[in-house]
Amino acid sequence: MDNEDATYVGPIITRGEISDAAIEAAGYDNPGREVRVQSGPSYIRLEARGEILLTAANMSEVLGRPFTMGELERNMPGFSGFIRMAHDHVRFVASKSR
Repeated sequence: MDNEDATYVGPIITRGEISDAAIEAAGYDNPGREVRVQSGPSYIRLEARGEILLTAANMSEVLGRPFTMGELERNMPGFSGFIRMAHDHVRFVASKSR
């Protein structure tokens, strides 16, 4: 990983309904920010430079049903950066001070 890649942060999510919704919701939650999607055999990696946000409200909207952040946690075997979890959103940041 070079220095440029080190500034990218975000979740690794097991492929399925939650990862599909996260890809779409990330666009709504991060306007003006380029969100990259990398696909692996059984997971996707969402990443953006410096920070990426996912909200329960937009996940619920995309899924068409109630959604809790616990569902994301259960489908997220890893992430890059530092994580800030709340009951209604999760934020991945590049440094502890953000």
